[in-house]
Amino acid sequence: MRNDAPAALPLIAFVAGLLCGSGVATAAGVAAIAALIWRWTREGSIAIAFVALGMLMAQRGGPHVDSMERFATIEAPIESDWSARDHVHVLRCSRFTANGIAFDAPLAIYARFDPPPIARQARVRVEGFLRQANGGRFTASVKSPRLLSYRGSISGSHPATWNRVAEQRLRRYAPAYPDEIAMIDALVLGRGERLGDETRQNFRRGGTYHLLVFSGLQIALAAAAIALALRWAGAPRISDWSLIAFAALAPPFIGPTASVSRASVAIAAYAISRVLKRPTSFENLWCVAALIRLIAVPGDLIDPAFQLTYAGAGALIFAGRPLASRMRWISYAMAAEIVITPLTLFHFHQFALGGSIMTLALTPIVLVMLMAGSLFLVTEWTVLLRIIAILNSVCAWLNDLSAPFSGFFAAPRDRALGAGLIAALVAIAFTAGRRRAVAVAIALLIPTTSAIARHVSLRNAVQPQITFLDVGQGDAILLRSGRRSVLVDGGGRSDDPRFGETVLLPLLVDRGVRHVDVIALSHAHPDHCGGLPAVIRQLGAGEVWINPRRFRDECAREMLGAIAATDTPLRLIRSRTAAKIGELRLDATVAQRGYRRAAENNASVVLRVESRGRSLLLTGDIEREAEAEMAPGIRPADVLKVPHHGSRSSSTPPLLDAARPTIAVISCGAHNWFGHPNPSVLESLAFRRVRTWRTDLNGSIELTIGRTIVLQPEFDTRR
Repeated sequence: MRNDAPAALPLIAFVAGLLCGSGVATAAGVAAIAALIWRWTREGSIAIAFVALGMLMAQRGGPHVDSMERFATIEAPIESDWSARDHVHVLRCSRFTANGIAFDAPLAIYARFDPPPIARQARVRVEGFLRQANGGRFTASVKSPRLLSYRGSISGSHPATWNRVAEQRLRRYAPAYPDEIAMIDALVLGRGERLGDETRQNFRRGGTYHLLVFSGLQIALAAAAIALALRWAGAPRISDWSLIAFAALAPPFIGPTASVSRASVAIAAYAISRVLKRPTSFENLWCVAALIRLIAVPGDLIDPAFQLTYAGAGALIFAGRPLASRMRWISYAMAAEIVITPLTLFHFHQFALGGSIMTLALTPIVLVMLMAGSLFLVTEWTVLLRIIAILNSVCAWLNDLSAPFSGFFAAPRDRALGAGLIAALVAIAFTAGRRRAVAVAIALLIPTTSAIARHVSLRNAVQPQITFLDVGQGDAILLRSGRRSVLVDGGGRSDDPRFGETVLLPLLVDRGVRHVDVIALSHAHPDHCGGLPAVIRQLGAGEVWINPRRFRDECAREMLGAIAATDTPLRLIRSRTAAKIGELRLDATVAQRGYRRAAENNASVVLRVESRGRSLLLTGDIEREAEAEMAPGIRPADVLKVPHHGSRSSSTPPLLDAARPTIAVISCGAHNWFGHPNPSVLESLAFRRVRTWRTDLNGSIELTIGRTIVLQPEFDTRR
């Protein structure tokens, strides 16, 4: 092992222990890793100790709830402000208590009303439904202002109070300069929750969104300013101690995020090494910062922010620097691109080709905006806001230049990502210089190559496929033939305005879908249309089919906005509509009468799909009234999508007797509020000897149509 990164060994050993202790690897894997470290290093005992420590920390799990949504009284420390996301407001907290039980896990509180402004309150208290989501995260939905209140207050001497006082001063200018104040909030105070969706999406398209998040850039600049000023004044020792104090104050002022923590720990380690007269290297600072962060918060190992933060810095230190020559910026850009791409693909299913180069172009502009924003906090000169507006427009224009090279893409498989990251860590520990840089680059090309291979292999459906996507309590059905595709409904959650980007789009692109030929919406309820606006905007659609009857409310307006913004053709289904997509024949019908009871559900578009002599009947949420009207015209089908998620108000004998299916699929969420599917529906299907599959129990359900219908459940989707 080389002496420029001796801290890499404990880091690798601790990560190995975390993985093994959490069940990701086996005991045999621990023994193999420990033996390898013992064989090739003299610090074997240290390595084994850190493996053991990692395994111990992995067992330190907090309380859990099952996937059922439970009504609970929740209290959480206030660490940020509310952010507006379409029709809901979101408050994010790092920990909370529910019914008196402490949870050391992130929580997002959703409110469907305008919450009262936050001043110096210390805690938020809500009564609402608590649900455990993916990755150990939690969400809570609060329905009424009466169920939300603030408690306590933070001390005036606490750094978080200084941050809030500064934010309250800025708030006065927000009505006249909303975008400019939001930019100052994000760059100077670390409050990115006020950034508009258009600004966020623009920077995401350019691969430069990380520049808007308070990170090591701001920390490093502030620390450098302090150190240079004191050294210029002839006080180098005071300079070192001031850096230690600054590193201690920055996290409580901004919040203990991964990027702030990394920068603060690195600065503190650097200053302490100077005080103790034990100089160290950037490589060791990176390893020590990561190790300290993981010991303090082991769960960060699987957190995207932690991974991206340390991967970005590591790319520059371990890959960019050794390869740097006359064109140093190209080496740094290439290193960052190779290292960051597999992580952004894995976590967000997005790529931005050339994002690292665009980052280099935008960094000086963002730096000037940071300086102007900091100066505005002191002087409140409005001319500075105009300068920020101009610079922000330049950033938007540059990001738009790279927009054609960005988009959604299949993610690498988790095993490929794990293999690449472990190989990169081993390369950091056992190699140096250019060899290390090349080894790290090759290691992290493994997951990127995996994503490319996955996308190429899935982009063409050799046989017609129908996939009932597991989107929780809702419907989303993907039909594919060759490279053509149809999406029937798009799922959604009323308290998750980014459901399309975070759930539906990943499910589609992981199956090789890059464009949708037809989007057919059964009816405009949030659990059917919530994710479709994102699909229309990001992937594009050849045309959209809707029933104009009962097409209203917020979800319908969002869909129409996406259709208008992308100039997507709209087809209205009034009686019957037919189309041929590859080997799939689609026949869409709607009930000809309107019904007072369950008017929207009974107006659902019913779609019959035929291919290779097999047929499927997709029924939306029609209920007994529409079933009785439409049953005489329904022909037998091999597969029935059970109406209305298996509600007892649907799946009546007239429909089941007319369709006579052999397979039934019920799309519903685990332990949903409505008790879907109803036992009477399951009994009725069993009585007719219909084999029933459910997304809450079986995950996504894929049907492949050949000589027979082959059914394959999949558990790799988000539940």
